[in-house]
Amino acid sequence: MPVNGNPSAVGGHAAVPALPFRSVLRSVLDAPATRMLVVVEVFFLGVLAAAGLAQAWSDSAVPAMLIAAALIPSAVELAFNSRCPTWLHGCYFVFLLAGPFVGTQMRLYAFWTLWDKPVHAFSGALVGWATVFALGVACRRTQLALPPFLMVAGVVLAGGFIAAMWEIAEFTSDHFLGTRAQNAGLVDTVTDMMCGILGVAAVAVVAGLHFRGRPSVLIGSLVRSPDIIPPAPPREQR
Repeated sequence: MPVNGNPSAVGGHAAVPALPFRSVLRSVLDAPATRMLVVVEVFFLGVLAAAGLAQAWSDSAVPAMLIAAALIPSAVELAFNSRCPTWLHGCYFVFLLAGPFVGTQMRLYAFWTLWDKPVHAFSGALVGWATVFALGVACRRTQLALPPFLMVAGVVLAGGFIAAMWEIAEFTSDHFLGTRAQNAGLVDTVTDMMCGILGVAAVAVVAGLHFRGRPSVLIGSLVRSPDIIPPAPPREQR
């Protein structure tokens, strides 16, 4: 007899199980973060279309890159088969709007150079949260329990590496493309790295306290991230 109303065969033909791709696609489309992504992508596409209609090709580079950049959290989810918390998606989209769009596209950096500092600090926090998410997934999949100091060290090392790579990318862009990301020279470079590391350090402290028995809602949601497609239950031995 069929179980839960799903017949195993109809008209003598065996039922075809749902394809994993269809299940993954349905799970991704049903997520609140996907609806958020659609709004962000429509906004960037509108800005890109406006720049194209005005033939302002120099203004089309940033929204074109942001259209691709907005897809990164969803791509990470699919690669890890694990659901990023919705709040992390929202923070990432806020970062794209506050930094590359408002700062560069709307030229806020030219009017208020200090806007760059909170953006770098916020990007450091994002890197820290993403590292906690990745380590949480890895520990759960391998059934390992890393000591708190290793979790904190992983967050700090990842944040420091990304902060350094960011400044290298800005230097490379200034040198080869003629941009002015590092107008203030060494002072701008060092203070940007300091702000990024401060953001990471804040996350590392909260993560360390969480793993030592002082729970944090944000860290807990990253560590307990569910799979997009849960693994099949083990078959009963007969």
